[in-house]
Amino acid sequence: MPFFLSRASSSAREIATEIFIYSNLSVTALFSQFFHSKGFSSIEIGILMAVTPTLSIIANPFWFRRSSRIGGPSVMGIASVVSAVSVWAVFISPDFETSLIAMCFFAFFVVSIIPIAESVVVPSLRNRGKRFDRVRLFGTIGYSITALISGIMLKYEFVSIFIMATVSLSTVALVSRTYPTGRKLKRSDEEIDRSSLPLQFYLLLLAGVASITIGAFGSTFLPVLTSERGFDVSSAGFAFSLMAFSEVPFLFFAEKVVERFGNTRLLVIGIFATGLRWFLTSMATSFPIFLLLQMLHGINYIVVYYSVMNYIHTRFEASKTTRALTIYWMSTTGLSYLLGSVLGGVLIRAFGIVRVYTATGITGMAIAIFFSLLFAALHKRTAFTKR
Repeated sequence: MPFFLSRASSSAREIATEIFIYSNLSVTALFSQFFHSKGFSSIEIGILMAVTPTLSIIANPFWFRRSSRIGGPSVMGIASVVSAVSVWAVFISPDFETSLIAMCFFAFFVVSIIPIAESVVVPSLRNRGKRFDRVRLFGTIGYSITALISGIMLKYEFVSIFIMATVSLSTVALVSRTYPTGRKLKRSDEEIDRSSLPLQFYLLLLAGVASITIGAFGSTFLPVLTSERGFDVSSAGFAFSLMAFSEVPFLFFAEKVVERFGNTRLLVIGIFATGLRWFLTSMATSFPIFLLLQMLHGINYIVVYYSVMNYIHTRFEASKTTRALTIYWMSTTGLSYLLGSVLGGVLIRAFGIVRVYTATGITGMAIAIFFSLLFAALHKRTAFTKR
């Protein structure tokens, strides 16, 4: 397979990379349901699901530094192989304490696979004049199909999601061998251009973190919410699958949408839609309505993610791009998911899951309005570009 992908005239290897890195993500999203089935409390589930974002703060800078020295494809392969093996420690852990240890080891490697992989994929495509949005679309398809299959398989055994994780991660490791290693940077190269990143980047990042924190809470506890509502055990898998498919329309036209609205406006739309989604979800007692509301995901995370990533890859040179990506992934996969998981677990225990979803939704819409006014004011003062 590596030989075939490296010789393909299309973007086969980039497509395969996106499919399987997001396929694995859809499986790990169901870990909260696995922990719930083991009888862990909402706080324990929140802590376990917070391990990955917590370690992201340490792991992403570590792996990005390794990437600059030995090459992104090599790091992608190493992290995937170790993750494919260590995920089984999570499965066999008998109690909360051992599950926590297993998650720590697994998370240190798995958390940086998507950031490192996309730091390889995006330049690979742009160097050949190809669009990232159409290739990223296959990541959504991979996520959706895997979530759908996982939801069905959960009716039988939880072991199925760990098997699927191993298959996805092993495939990523194989595909990583088809990329050229690329230029390896020396320490002196890494120190070039240490000038500050612009204010616009940090404000876009702050808005993105706020939105993704709200989205992370909703996604982390969605399997728990389905259980509380009395929906079938496969409900969460179907919901995640539908959520992923809902991203497809946006990704078909992402480049044109960004050109039409600009990064900041697009970001605000994504934040507001995220809040609206969880507010309406908190009131949905019918499963069909619950599923339909998850289609709002198509203008949630993917819109926020794409607006910030587009800004980074189109505004910065290579030396700043790596630094900006490191900060972005530390903040979103780290801080956002940490707050969403841990704080979410505490609030759910104190106020109940439905009330917290309602409050989170209202907060999201309020944050969108705040950033909309802030960006508008800064545009008038020319502190921001209109993009």
